[in-house]
Amino acid sequence: MSENTAESLTLDGYTYTTLPVEARIGPHRFAFPANYYDDQIGPAIGGGLGLTLMWPSLQAAPPGTRPTRSMADHYRAISVSINYVDKVPVSGLLQRMASTEATTEERAIERTDPRRRLDLRAPGTPQFGLVPYAIDETRMKAYAQAYSKQRGEAPVRNPRTEKEWYVARSGNDELTTLIRCDRPLDGLSGLVIEGELLVPDAAPEVASCTHDLVDIPDSLSMTIRYPRVLLKDWKSIEDAARVVLARYRIR
Repeated sequence: MSENTAESLTLDGYTYTTLPVEARIGPHRFAFPANYYDDQIGPAIGGGLGLTLMWPSLQAAPPGTRPTRSMADHYRAISVSINYVDKVPVSGLLQRMASTEATTEERAIERTDPRRRLDLRAPGTPQFGLVPYAIDETRMKAYAQAYSKQRGEAPVRNPRTEKEWYVARSGNDELTTLIRCDRPLDGLSGLVIEGELLVPDAAPEVASCTHDLVDIPDSLSMTIRYPRVLLKDWKSIEDAARVVLARYRIR
């Protein structure tokens, strides 16, 4: 992306530019170039902030390209949603997201679902600097028996909704990154990397990842979404999102 503020494109009577547009997130103010926003215009009406980074540069797309984005560019678009966290302590947000305590009642059988709790999943061999956590089938069998006894039927299982979990931790073992991805279908993720393009494979749908992290000093949470085939670049994607926030913060 060129940061020349004179860069612009007029399309259907509207001129898209790289000029800064202010956004407020809680008490914080940012001035992102307009083409960083999801619509390449500005923040959403009524609050909420969404930015788009284009793989592999992990920068904004040129102004005015959002309305006419090709399917090839759609695959490369990485969405970043940013929110201010003030209802709960931001330091424990990822831990709560990796558990069932916030979404189930205290004695509900669903609270012990091994698919939805990091502490009941089984850690595996690190990949890309992340530790994968698989569903523990021994625990799942015990859960299914308890669930059936209480509910009268077995819990529904669907491989397409049982995500693969990956985490990164700090030096003091605090959870710093939580990534949940669709499983490949017959070894296919829907896209393959060919140079700087993401090209469809034979899978019927594109597997994606939801990547959550927090900025503790500013009480911000970020949710990043991208195709699963880009999981290998998770750290570069995460770092790029943090750099954009720091670079365009004005207060």
